[in-house]
Amino acid sequence: MKISALNESGQPVDWWFMYKVPQLGKGAGNDAATGYEYVYYDSKIDGDPDPRNRNVTKSPFVINSGKGALNETLESVFKNFKNPPKSTGWILYNDEMPESTNRKDDGSKGHTKGVIAYDTDSKTAYWLLHSWPKFIDPGAAEDPTPKYGQTYLCLSLDLATASKIAEQMLHHQEPQVYYSHTPADLPLTDPLYLLTQPLDPKPQGDGDTINLKTIGNMPFSVIAKNKEWNKDFWNDLVGPTLKDDMDDETWIRGPIPPMADSDGIHKTFDIKYVNLGFMGAHWAWPETHDHAKWGVTIHEQYVCIGDINRMISQRKRGGGTIAFQNKILWQGLSKAGLVLAPPGHSRDEAHDVIAKTHHRHNEAPPKAAVTAAPKKAVSKKAAPAKAAPKKAAPKKAVAPKKAAAPEKATAPKKAAAPKKAAPKKK
Repeated sequence: MKISALNESGQPVDWWFMYKVPQLGKGAGNDAATGYEYVYYDSKIDGDPDPRNRNVTKSPFVINSGKGALNETLESVFKNFKNPPKSTGWILYNDEMPESTNRKDDGSKGHTKGVIAYDTDSKTAYWLLHSWPKFIDPGAAEDPTPKYGQTYLCLSLDLATASKIAEQMLHHQEPQVYYSHTPADLPLTDPLYLLTQPLDPKPQGDGDTINLKTIGNMPFSVIAKNKEWNKDFWNDLVGPTLKDDMDDETWIRGPIPPMADSDGIHKTFDIKYVNLGFMGAHWAWPETHDHAKWGVTIHEQYVCIGDINRMISQRKRGGGTIAFQNKILWQGLSKAGLVLAPPGHSRDEAHDVIAKTHHRHNEAPPKAAVTAAPKKAVSKKAAPAKAAPKKAAPKKAVAPKKAAAPEKATAPKKAAAPKKAAPKKK
């Protein structure tokens, strides 16, 4: 059986991207949304000979209709999940498991969500990385809460590449695997098998990047860290690795890192608002309605689709992102994230505004402030280099405090019911 990402029509593609909108009420210049609508782009559209057709656009489908790329891709593997082909295997992982597992989430595991599906006969695979809690749940009658915005990226791979990703996950993303199936002919030494077994509870602290290619030869990097590394993912790893400033959209419910990256050169900006109007989709929402984890570099046309947030609490969790260069998707997401300037102002001016409204009281205290040295020995000169520069946080620019709330508490509980028909992709 050949495993591949499938497009909106159910045809194999090298990769696809989806951005699900949150539940939205109708407003001035904004359409109502059930929370299952989405915008879409894939490798086939990207290769259209007519550049006018290369656009991220509103999908004619909704996720809970059983149609569209997400449903087609998952259906191809999980339609007969109770009696799969002998050569087909999968690994489902999520830091918030579906209710049907009847298990308690392990907070020591990575803050990471996705599906790896593979076939040992055809030597093919796909990797779906997403941000949706309690997803997927083969056989469930309903999808998880549509309340928040979510992102999804699916890559078509060969089996060897899927194994390399699993090997990195063993020691970095540290996923909470809740449902797996392993073909009998997969070697017990293969990382795809090892990932379904108990993980090393105390691996060496590390941040890591592996450079790979899809089955269609699109280069991509998987940037990941484990909880033992205990540093900020976006500031200390992604920005310095890509060597560029970044705009990031993630779930923020608590203290955030400084704006300055650890390399002392680049900065990471938090997106405050998402507007898909540039994609012909009249939906817009504040970051408080968004649970996605994505970022774009300012200059180098990198797109990052991941599963870990830009919060201090995430230093104690494993997780990662897929980074790749694509001009059209980069342009679309760069326009969607506001950080963009109002009419009559430049994007540089918009970033300057973000810098001035970034408030230090939301940042974690410098590490030197919690050392064993006596307080009298601590002076202003002893402040570590990681502290945010004064320019990024003027004292007068004090923004209202956000109420800290764990991400897990925001997703409403709901019972997943089994269904004999083709499985709804959870």
